[in-house]
Amino acid sequence: MTIRAEYDRAAADYDRRWARYNRASLELLRPWTEGRDLGRVVDVGCGTGNLLPLLTGSAGRTGGYVGVDLSPEMLRVARGKGSGVGPIGFVAADAEGLPLRDGSFDTAVSASVLHYWDDADAALAEIRRVLRPGGRLLLLDWLRDPLPMRLLNAWMRITRVQYRRMYSRVEMRDALARAGFDLRMEVRGSAGGLWRLIALEAHTT
Repeated sequence: MTIRAEYDRAAADYDRRWARYNRASLELLRPWTEGRDLGRVVDVGCGTGNLLPLLTGSAGRTGGYVGVDLSPEMLRVARGKGSGVGPIGFVAADAEGLPLRDGSFDTAVSASVLHYWDDADAALAEIRRVLRPGGRLLLLDWLRDPLPMRLLNAWMRITRVQYRRMYSRVEMRDALARAGFDLRMEVRGSAGGLWRLIALEAHTT
């Protein structure tokens, strides 16, 4: 089963099954959204739109939102969320080929999606392309470095959970640099259980 097919099938029950993870993981982004002027936001790998309530509840000003995801069924759920963030749109597309104009966004967010990308360099380059000069990326994902995550990584490989790879902190920083981003800040956290995460803020150079 492809990643798209897996998430199409999981969409109806996704928010209930992953409520704790989604809430705890997105909380790591709050310091970079609360009271901030985010401008136009593109949410790459938006899933069921769980970033929208965070933007509605904490962002200072948002000039619009576009959610991008491979799964049409996840987008169907996402369309029922969000208000007060300006115009909202959704696009079914791959991160490695965003059907969006150059320099058309001020803020990009990609939460818990990096580990699915076949070509992380290509996806990050696409995100950089659609950001304006001086725009910023908030990248959140699993962090391979802690022992619990190395164990989880091994277990998921044995049980054939579908994902491309789990990244270390150094690998993420290097990938951002290759794509032309300047790393400004990072924070680590937990989403409960074995899940260890890292969130990074990077600006276009």
